[in-house]
Amino acid sequence: MDARDLVRMIVEECWSDAAGLDRMEEHLAADYVHHTAGFGDWDFAGFKRGLDWVDGQFADRTYDVEHIVVEGEMAAAYLRWSATRRADGTAVTGKGAYHCRIAGGLIREDWDLFYPMS
Repeated sequence: MDARDLVRMIVEECWSDAAGLDRMEEHLAADYVHHTAGFGDWDFAGFKRGLDWVDGQFADRTYDVEHIVVEGEMAAAYLRWSATRRADGTAVTGKGAYHCRIAGGLIREDWDLFYPMS
């Protein structure tokens, strides 16, 4: 799988549910690190806990990659997401960015950033 296909699959097929996260783990290096803006560096178990928190806030999450740029081991994706806010049932949409370093066909580290739009 080339880098673009890997990034698209991770974002669109793996982030939305527990089964997807199980599939995601198959594409991560043993020393995988997820870098967060305010909580430090996490292993995959920490990444999953973070998505558990997101799932507690938003139901029916979907992610759509709009474009991907790959340069050497680095890949960056611009994406849109949508969900339903659990607190009041309103539809929420947003934009985001995902960056990762891929080596040997596996994601070694990644970063993401999301903004709600509505």
